[in-house]
Amino acid sequence: MTDGVPATVRRASGPGIADTWGLDAQNCGGADESTALTEIGLSLMSIETFPAERDDAERDDAERDDAEPGDAKPGDAKPGDAKPGDAAANSAAEPALEERWDRLSQRLCQLNHPKYARKMFGDSSERGNVYRWGVAASLGQACDPLTVVLSRLGCADSKVCVKSIDLDRAAASFIELIDGMKDVKLADAHQAILWAAALPALADRIEPHRWWRLTSTLQQLHEAMLQRNSVDSCTHLMLAGELGLTLAWRVRCVAACQQLANRAAESVRRWCERETEAVSVVLAHAGDTRLVLGSLLRCQALVERVAKRKFRKADRRTAALLANWAAVFTHPSGTAFSDATVMEMEDDYTDAGLIPRLMDEHAEALGPAFAAACGEAPVGGRLAWEVGLPKSFHHDREAKLAVAFPEWDVRRGRFHLDYSREDPWLELFAGRRKVFAGKIQVRLELDGTEQHPCGDWSEVCEYSDDDVHYLEIEQHWTGGITVQRQLMLIRDDRCLLLADSLVPENVEEVTESTLDYWINLPLDPSISWRPDSETREGFLADEKQRVLVVPLAAGEWSMGPTDSTISETADRHLQLYTRGRHSLYAPLWFDFQRRRFSRPRTWRQLTVGDQLRLVSRHEAIAYRVQAGSEQWMVYRSLGQRRCRTTLGKHLIAGFYGSRFYPGDGSHEELVTVDESYLTDD
Repeated sequence: MTDGVPATVRRASGPGIADTWGLDAQNCGGADESTALTEIGLSLMSIETFPAERDDAERDDAERDDAEPGDAKPGDAKPGDAKPGDAAANSAAEPALEERWDRLSQRLCQLNHPKYARKMFGDSSERGNVYRWGVAASLGQACDPLTVVLSRLGCADSKVCVKSIDLDRAAASFIELIDGMKDVKLADAHQAILWAAALPALADRIEPHRWWRLTSTLQQLHEAMLQRNSVDSCTHLMLAGELGLTLAWRVRCVAACQQLANRAAESVRRWCERETEAVSVVLAHAGDTRLVLGSLLRCQALVERVAKRKFRKADRRTAALLANWAAVFTHPSGTAFSDATVMEMEDDYTDAGLIPRLMDEHAEALGPAFAAACGEAPVGGRLAWEVGLPKSFHHDREAKLAVAFPEWDVRRGRFHLDYSREDPWLELFAGRRKVFAGKIQVRLELDGTEQHPCGDWSEVCEYSDDDVHYLEIEQHWTGGITVQRQLMLIRDDRCLLLADSLVPENVEEVTESTLDYWINLPLDPSISWRPDSETREGFLADEKQRVLVVPLAAGEWSMGPTDSTISETADRHLQLYTRGRHSLYAPLWFDFQRRRFSRPRTWRQLTVGDQLRLVSRHEAIAYRVQAGSEQWMVYRSLGQRRCRTTLGKHLIAGFYGSRFYPGDGSHEELVTVDESYLTDD
């Protein structure tokens, strides 16, 4: 035996995770595989139960049989008596093996009772709901039938209908998948947990040899993750942690499974100890946040009731941190970075779902946040309501993920940005309606030659206060060009500036190189571009006008000259084109405040002066935007940072944004970005 598993279930070296486990083809082959596997499995039997549930189990056993299921009796075949290659021995051993399997099946049948799931997970075990938390969000669609069936079997739901699914064939396919896999995906890790939870219910639904093969595969998948996985990975939590605890709980009549509890509980603790590092790994695939959080909440119950360990304060801090991100991602139509709808994610929202569980467990910190994110109206006065809510700007530098909204009122809109990939992923909301969803694609030509990214995006700076949420990131391109992207959300005014600056690495070198720049923003399927008939602005709209879009670098009037245009492409992107020399600035101004849609509006490029000299656009540029009586100004330096003047304001900064009051010519500063704000490398 090795780690509590017979050597006969170890496979010789081979590709993938199958290197670590499987059946020896020489020891278990051909027509004798069923008998050999059953014999191997029965050698692992034990009657041990956990102290908390021993009384119930013994009482159930007494009602069914005076003898314990795992007790050896005279005449029982021993594991060594039957050899796979000896047909006569197999024939003689089979009745004894069948008798022992029958006794084990009876024990599994006792464990296949809904009281155990209710005791472990409470009302969340109803119809297997607890095992479907976050699954639809991770998949981007509703749970498949096999997931639903396994989750209900895992909670001993007697009303589940399995006629449409061949569970024996599904189990064989899962075993084959794991045996041939080099890296386990999170969806497969969750499937492994479902199979483990359903093992008692599967004893009379699949072949005995398949049941043992499945149990062995799951056990050794758990052991492989203990040895081969990084501690802060999500698969470590789910496979080294929850899978081991689930086997120890659901199949405790198998000694090799029962022994997994302590090491599995320790794996959960080690994952939680990593706190921000572990959470950043989860956020790297933000759509999986609810799935991982659901696993962690199940682990909490299993650690306390199976391994008999406390879920420490440090463990709860990690769970609270992840729950906070789950609240931040939640919006009325679903969750960030997932295509699943609220209806498809109904298991997260039912009375026994993930969201109500988090609202109860973190009632003071996150209860109002989840309520607001789901679209519920403020209660107890707006000021008191806002004070009790988390901040409205969240940025994880390691995961390269940012979420910002003016306030928790869903009518104010929001944006989600994932810049961990070459083409950042943006989701932009106008109130409850999504207007952009997908990759931001950029095309760049230098003197007619197409250029390409040569590195990842990285943070330049971030800033957040009561006025604005500001984030700036950059990416290096071939041709010695750096693309710097700004997102500035003006909270009270409900405006967003999305702008790219193209600057050469050597800003002091003056050239006449021509830059042609295109940026494509992916329109949501329900949204279309409706340009104004006379000017170059327009609306993103469905049945209503949702967002006013102003291309600041374009000339205002459609018939006038311009170096910038905006239009909708055939593949449904909003495309901004801009041309410049040496460097350029391509800003888009989004106005989400519908009361301003009917007001007179205009925008202008401003004159920028430097010691009585007019500054060209490739050195510095400024714009003024006006809607009715409200005005704003943005200034961007594209060269050396010098003291310059525009709209009566003296500036020495890389970027400046303000509200402008023409009555007295004053500026109300929103944000100033200079060297002191830049993030150290």
